[in-house]
Amino acid sequence: MESSSAIDVAVVGTLNMDVIVQVGRMPRTGETLLGRSLSERPGGKGGNQALAAAGVARTALIGAVGNDDAAQRLVRNQQDGAVEISRLHHAVGISGRAIIEVDDAGDNRIVVLTGANAALTADHVKAGLDGLAPTIVLTQLESPPDVTAAAVAWTAANERRFILNPSPVRRLDDHVIAAADPLILNEGEAVYYAGGGSTGDPTEIARRLVDRARSVVITLGSDGVVVATPDDVRRIDVEQVRAVDTTGAGDLFAGTLAGHLARGTALADAAALASAAATEFVARPRDR
Repeated sequence: MESSSAIDVAVVGTLNMDVIVQVGRMPRTGETLLGRSLSERPGGKGGNQALAAAGVARTALIGAVGNDDAAQRLVRNQQDGAVEISRLHHAVGISGRAIIEVDDAGDNRIVVLTGANAALTADHVKAGLDGLAPTIVLTQLESPPDVTAAAVAWTAANERRFILNPSPVRRLDDHVIAAADPLILNEGEAVYYAGGGSTGDPTEIARRLVDRARSVVITLGSDGVVVATPDDVRRIDVEQVRAVDTTGAGDLFAGTLAGHLARGTALADAAALASAAATEFVARPRDR
């Protein structure tokens, strides 16, 4: 696909090679446990979200990889998923890595090594978005802060929709949150950006956050999703399934949501479709 082709969603974000260790339970501080299996698979929040969005709409990824063997696998994985990758930056050094522990309950714990992702700059983002001219820009917070700022600035200057998944949490300027339409968070992230304190009622947290963002989507795992706009706050239930592996479920939700929004689906309907996709995803056995 040529970069001049129409693009619905541009994902600005990271690519990591995920190193997954299966354990019976999470180790306590200072404890050594024997792992059950070890595997590698392409990941990174940007890469995961781009693949999810590409399942719904025409999608490109703006990110960076190194010059190692992992980079070849990461690029090939995006190509296989029909993601436009002409705007990937190739840096010298290792590609990003994520060390992931997954326990028998399907819960995970993750440590990310930035690697080549740190080489992505605001200039790369601006040039990439200028060339792609997407309808929607989706980003997260694994990339350097100036990358996020560049994505916000481009969408504002070009009157395009900006979607922010502010993970991992960090302090953000008010104008970044104010641009988000929607701001996509899990419950812990929502509490952080709402000002801390006890978790409380997610619908009340959503009401507080929608005073700062254009719209808000809070994912609650098996408890569903809360969708908030200035005019409406609603809760969407999800099918109850046994979670096998929750790794990447939030990214799949965000990318799927962005893809449906790019196709003109209303926010609440897009959130329901993304929830159904994420529910099926966590119940699906994956290679270890």
